[in-house]
Amino acid sequence: MLKTLAHKLMMSIFLLSVCALSGCATSNKVTQDFKTGTDFTTYKTFSWHNFSSDINGSNQLAIQHAIEQQLSLQGFKLVTEMPDLVLDLNIIKHAATASSTGVGISIGLPIGRHGAIGLGTNKLLNNDEGMAGLIILDITAKNTNQVVWRGSADDVPLNYFSLRNHAELTKVLNNLVQQFPPK
Repeated sequence: MLKTLAHKLMMSIFLLSVCALSGCATSNKVTQDFKTGTDFTTYKTFSWHNFSSDINGSNQLAIQHAIEQQLSLQGFKLVTEMPDLVLDLNIIKHAATASSTGVGISIGLPIGRHGAIGLGTNKLLNNDEGMAGLIILDITAKNTNQVVWRGSADDVPLNYFSLRNHAELTKVLNNLVQQFPPK
């Protein structure tokens, strides 16, 4: 009986570990919206209009360069005069989605025939007190001064904005920009 109980306990701990580890994986929500009826094939060039960030340590030049590289791969050209499109990038720090910030573990031990004792814990996984980044990229047609496309990436971990995690942030930015132009 003790061997069976130990086996069940080990299996429970294994399953809880798998669930806890899968809960640690970050999933950035990347979305887009665009002005219907827009002929995106007429746009070939772009330039920057505005960059703002609430997140300390954001490297503006590196972030802009990552976006510029992805747009270049998609056939757009960065220019300093007379662009077809202008880019506005806003990075906002906000409270992260509750479902992605904690893991709960509970172990119950049977006592007697009907009783049980439980032990539970919940630990915040990020050290930024439940904060995450929201990246909003607006693309405006220069000739009409109207936003023709908006993309956003939400729940971006704040540590992605540090120099050591720039590769992770670049992946998020690439996923965001690859949506433009809409298919």
